[in-house]
Amino acid sequence: MKKESAAGIFFSMFLKAIVVILGIVIVLFGIVIATKIVKGDKGTKNKPSTTVGENVLTEQEEKDHLITNETTAAPYKEDETDDSSVDKSELKILVLNSTDISGLAGRWSDKISEMGYGQVDASDYAETIENTKIVSTKEGLGKELIQCFKNASYEVGTVTENVSESTDGYDIVIIIGSADDDGQSVDSDDSGDSDESYDSDEEESEE
Repeated sequence: MKKESAAGIFFSMFLKAIVVILGIVIVLFGIVIATKIVKGDKGTKNKPSTTVGENVLTEQEEKDHLITNETTAAPYKEDETDDSSVDKSELKILVLNSTDISGLAGRWSDKISEMGYGQVDASDYAETIENTKIVSTKEGLGKELIQCFKNASYEVGTVTENVSESTDGYDIVIIIGSADDDGQSVDSDDSGDSDESYDSDEEESEE
């Protein structure tokens, strides 16, 4: 009885040891599988992050490149007129007389020519206006001429109506108004030779 009891005890302990060993093996196997799964999930999660990081870096590089190009191109502005670089002698000006005073546009043409402007021509304007109007093809061009008249206005554009000849090719067109028909804005020195050159026109108009 004692031998059987000892054998039974030994057998029982042997089974328990096997069960424990199997349990440990199963636990270790589960830990290994779980570790691989966790690593796989981390690798999958990190992959999009790397892609997003690369995309962000690429977009930032493109922005920096655009900013560099904009900074380089900033000093240049198209169609910008710098009056200090304009040579008055190269400008073409047409003076139109809107009043009934013969030779008035011619006298103003002489005055403007003496100011250093290049080609200055004179002609007539079919409609009478009160205040002299200065029309320039570019902003700022000839704006200093306003001070030569009593109450002149300045604008950018072209004159196509009420003219007997085309204004194409002229940089500035000046329409003399009735407010400047008395010649007071013209220097007294200009009224000598200029008036003599237009005496014949005034005599013809009186006849």
